[in-house]
Amino acid sequence: MKIATNTPALAVDRHEEKFLLNPGEAALARALLDGALHRDRHSEAGAYYIRSLYFDTPFDNDYADKVLGVSDRRKVRLRIYDHAAPTARLELKEKQGIYSHKTGVTLTRAETEALIAGERDFLLARSDAAARRAGNLLVQEARRPVVLVDYERTAWTMPVERVRITLDEHVRAAKSSALFDGAVPMVGVHSGSAVILEVKYDHYLPGHIRRLLSAVQGQNMSISKYAAAREFLY
Repeated sequence: MKIATNTPALAVDRHEEKFLLNPGEAALARALLDGALHRDRHSEAGAYYIRSLYFDTPFDNDYADKVLGVSDRRKVRLRIYDHAAPTARLELKEKQGIYSHKTGVTLTRAETEALIAGERDFLLARSDAAARRAGNLLVQEARRPVVLVDYERTAWTMPVERVRITLDEHVRAAKSSALFDGAVPMVGVHSGSAVILEVKYDHYLPGHIRRLLSAVQGQNMSISKYAAAREFLY
């Protein structure tokens, strides 16, 4: 596995690289990371749950951009960590090559359900720029919810260069917009056995972390969980 470290900085300020691991490679990566880094507070006791509901245009522009390898692309999603959560996070993630930038806004459960149902005006009326920008994208591009993606994540962090490394397992998806429904039938993506390793950092990846990850023979991954779910379900 090769981790790029010499790419020039852009306005989009976070490097993000992804690798597809088999279960054996994931077990090795977990052991190595536990020996070198601290887990973040959410995964001290084990992996934590994530559900995302992705929005796309009527022509599936986000999906097409990813499959075609377009350098500048974006994703709009709602994210929760518990089906009973009183809030959700509306996130806009933009990428330029391996650089990424993410903004978001917290919504109440009622606002989230209204958004899923097609309501946008309340976002446009908010004072924060992130909410208005997300609202404008949803309106101008006629975005609608297209797929749910669930998985479990284990995360490690270090303060130097804000390094954050995650392992995402048991990735599964459904053609559904029922964000808060824990009973939605899900289907395993990559047969449910693949594990996705994500490496994020600001300007450079410290050498000892680069060497550690080089011991894991993962496959460099260009496809996203969203694109993989769309390819599998549609």
